[in-house]
Amino acid sequence: MSLTSDRLDSLGNDLLIRCASYLDIDGLVYLGRTCARFGLSQPGHRRSLVDEVSHQRFRQSVTDEERKCLTKYDDESDIGLYRALESLRKPLCFDELVGHTFGPQEHPATVRVHDQIGVYFTATGRNMMRGNGWSTAISGHVMRGGRHFAEFTITSGDENFVNLGVIRPVSYGIVLKANRGRIVTPMSVSSSYKPAVAGGLRSQRTVKWGDSNVHCCTYRCHNGYCHRADWSNEMGNSDWQGRERLRGSGTIGLLLDLGEGTLSVFKNGLRLGGVMREGLGGEYCWFVSIHSVCTISIARSAAPD
Repeated sequence: MSLTSDRLDSLGNDLLIRCASYLDIDGLVYLGRTCARFGLSQPGHRRSLVDEVSHQRFRQSVTDEERKCLTKYDDESDIGLYRALESLRKPLCFDELVGHTFGPQEHPATVRVHDQIGVYFTATGRNMMRGNGWSTAISGHVMRGGRHFAEFTITSGDENFVNLGVIRPVSYGIVLKANRGRIVTPMSVSSSYKPAVAGGLRSQRTVKWGDSNVHCCTYRCHNGYCHRADWSNEMGNSDWQGRERLRGSGTIGLLLDLGEGTLSVFKNGLRLGGVMREGLGGEYCWFVSIHSVCTISIARSAAPD
């Protein structure tokens, strides 16, 4: 081991950087953990060896649009920023599934709800769901800036009790364990309803959430309304110009513009009116909450003009 270390120490940084440039992101992480010379900033140098490799790769490959999406945090390493770039280029998928009604996930970008508890009708004829059948799926990709567009393809019957939108990057499943496994949709959590769950969600707040209190915002397929929640005192539906429901199968596209702080909706390729919601800011992830028998897939697409 000492011989190997001596030989490595005799190599110059330029040669080591060139060798390390052949590693993928995981290889760079492991290399940075092997010794202080590779993973820690050296005296007189701004970056460690692996950070320098990551910095060069990022600078050489990032596009203008990608750069707008990936403003570097003050406390973020270059390898962390490069990992964020790699994540931005990967296909979207559902990384966290919470609920009792999901079927086996045959593809990471698709979820299927195979059973529900029931439906009843009020005197006004409005459909109301009975029981505890909501299930939630969250993408692990974190959006921090720029414009992001995701398309959700829904295959279902006539009624879509489905919410599509954005949520803060929280560990939703861990919070629900404190609720003894009972499923609560993140849209319907407040200080007055499920205060323990609401407190658990708010406790995960970081400075990366920014000043916006729009922590959860969705398009409701069955009536087209916008639903928002701050997990404190504000929660509810709101009408908006261009509101239109999605009945049965179809595609809903959501455009998150973090430069403008807006969320817009596209139905089967056509934009619905103006923006659905303003006042968004900070970090978000895509997510869906479902109370219908259906299949939903998520895909990243180029943001429309």
